[in-house]
Amino acid sequence: MNKTLVSIITLMIISLNTYAEEIHSHSEGNNTAISIKSIRGILGENDPILHTQGQLRTGYIHFKKAGNDATNAYALGGHLHFHTKRWQGFALGLSAYGVVNLAKNQNKLHVNSDFFDNEAESFSQLTEAYLDGQWGETEIKIGRQILDTPHADSDDIRMIPNYFEAYTLKNTTIKDLNLNVGYIRKMAGWENGVNASKFVNIGETLGTQNIDGVYYTSASYDGIKDLSLSLWYYHYHNIANVFYAEAGYEMHVSSALDIVLGLQYDISNQTGDALLQNQDAKTFGLSMEFVAENLGIHILTAYNKDSGNAGASSLNLGGGALFTSMEDQTLDAMGQAGEAWIVGLGYHFDTLEIEGLNAGIAYGHFVANNASNYEANELDVVIEYSLNEKFSLTTAYASTHFKPVGMQDYKQLRVITNYNF
Repeated sequence: MNKTLVSIITLMIISLNTYAEEIHSHSEGNNTAISIKSIRGILGENDPILHTQGQLRTGYIHFKKAGNDATNAYALGGHLHFHTKRWQGFALGLSAYGVVNLAKNQNKLHVNSDFFDNEAESFSQLTEAYLDGQWGETEIKIGRQILDTPHADSDDIRMIPNYFEAYTLKNTTIKDLNLNVGYIRKMAGWENGVNASKFVNIGETLGTQNIDGVYYTSASYDGIKDLSLSLWYYHYHNIANVFYAEAGYEMHVSSALDIVLGLQYDISNQTGDALLQNQDAKTFGLSMEFVAENLGIHILTAYNKDSGNAGASSLNLGGGALFTSMEDQTLDAMGQAGEAWIVGLGYHFDTLEIEGLNAGIAYGHFVANNASNYEANELDVVIEYSLNEKFSLTTAYASTHFKPVGMQDYKQLRVITNYNF
């Protein structure tokens, strides 16, 4: 796909949407990893269906800030995968992605650029090109790839997710222990801050001069029944060191009720030349989910508080790690110390014999220690429908209200359909 492609007329049916099938994955049995996810994490999770070779995607987004004209975008996109059989432990993987602006005659002042390149135009890109080596319990992947880590992830909530040029190593030799080491050089996708269609240096993405990249290492352990533990370390050269710890615990209260608890702690401190000045985050997080699976009901609550001098760490290459992250608002976006809480209700309609339909609503409050600087409320409503493994529709509506004078309220509607083949 490229800019010369013939425009395709697509009618998007805009319907009310709400939130996900399961607020996180509900573990069953012993030694199953417990995944604690925020609302943003659920909506942005990139989880390709096994054996899927390609996908067609259509998208519509509408954004309206108080006192300003609305911006919109209509897009058609898709990607194709190619991967070889493994030989002597090695395999080669490639994928190409294209996004087409379906409203070529639209006034550029009214185009929502989240879907397109930095000129609000169509683009095509070689998004994955990696060499994968696997020997026993050790796997090495070199090149352009998808990552899923607390501070670098795909965050797939637009037309194209985030991709990374990276070198990664994974080892699972010790039972229930997952060890990872990696080095990230570049980033492409809608959140790289420069141009979604290009792989740009991590320094540019973070808003400073070029840096060597980001080094990380992690250890995750799932060997204790109903308990998962993980520890991550990131080194942003000449910027900061980041430590992230997470624990998830599942309590089987009764045959009708499970409770999943999550704890997190995120710390960052400047290092080297401190190119992004003061980095002093000390962010604590708590998550609780009440699961009544027989009734189809999930209730999620989460809380984050930062006690550092610079606010929660903004060194996120993607959606970020915090439990309270929503469709739009995140604690780190405030740029100063503060706190956030959310409460959400999810319902899956399987209990009414409507398979594949999930709905939810969530409300969050974000406030700086000095509320006159920043205070916001966000309401998210999401509906997701999966007809089968091939077709899915997600509609997400977010409304954000600010209390400080001079900060403008805004609303956003996003509709994405996927067809996998």
